[in-house]
Amino acid sequence: MTLAARTFPPARQAMHPPTEDAVAVHEILFPSDLSPASDRAFDHAHFLAERLGARLTLFHAVDTAHLSEAREAGDPEVARRLARAARSHLDRHTTTLTTQHRIVVEQSNQAAQALLAQIRATHPDLVVMATHGREGLAHFFLGSVTERILEVGGSPVLCVREPDHGVALPYRRILVPVDLTETSRLAFPLAALLARTFDAEVLAIHVAQVKAGSLNGISALIEETVPSEERLGQFLEPEFAGLRVRARVEIGSPWDRIVETALLDKADVIVLSTHGADSLTDRILGSRAERIVRQSPCPVLVV
Repeated sequence: MTLAARTFPPARQAMHPPTEDAVAVHEILFPSDLSPASDRAFDHAHFLAERLGARLTLFHAVDTAHLSEAREAGDPEVARRLARAARSHLDRHTTTLTTQHRIVVEQSNQAAQALLAQIRATHPDLVVMATHGREGLAHFFLGSVTERILEVGGSPVLCVREPDHGVALPYRRILVPVDLTETSRLAFPLAALLARTFDAEVLAIHVAQVKAGSLNGISALIEETVPSEERLGQFLEPEFAGLRVRARVEIGSPWDRIVETALLDKADVIVLSTHGADSLTDRILGSRAERIVRQSPCPVLVV
């Protein structure tokens, strides 16, 4: 149920100036499992690195755990051949890159731990990786590992799935869920950076969960719990000053309404914060953000 939607003009008269320099992306990490989905996700990593002027690291961990029997049988070259094949696969991605880049291929009996170690060691400004289907993150990018990347690595993660309405690069419409807490504001700088970089429209959505009450008291309940569009607009300053922003207030299940809005409004990317009470690591209701990542019709940038 949509209660209000408003487009407010570029905020030249806002109380706060734009914060264009509040965030920058200098290092992007692209972990790949060498699948077709990862190959498609590379388009986003490539595009963002070029447009943001960031250095791009292509990373793959050869999982040697299942190769132990082969090594014990006297074939130590198996892991090295797989590593060479992985490097060759990733090297083909770099033929059109003009930004700085490097390829890192490691051998590990715990590929997921190798990825986490890479993030801890390099502290990338952004991690770009693929999601596979509607059942979560595939291979060593399964839910628990993604949670640890966000919790331990501390880097924003762009979970890429080809949009149901077709691949859209550059991003033209950015969906930003807002729960009017300071934790949701953590996603604003990156969302604003993308909006400024690609001259994209920002669709800010607040979904109010109104508990069922008596019929006689429902009007008062809605009035008390659903914010006005003015309040939502004020909350978006100063990060989105000078940008094209549409503010929308709705009632319902947050993850359902966010996913539905992304589909109907053909969002190119969802940018949301999951730190704090609604984080992946909290595992609340399977996590609101995790549900959005799994069900979203477009890439999701988790800050």
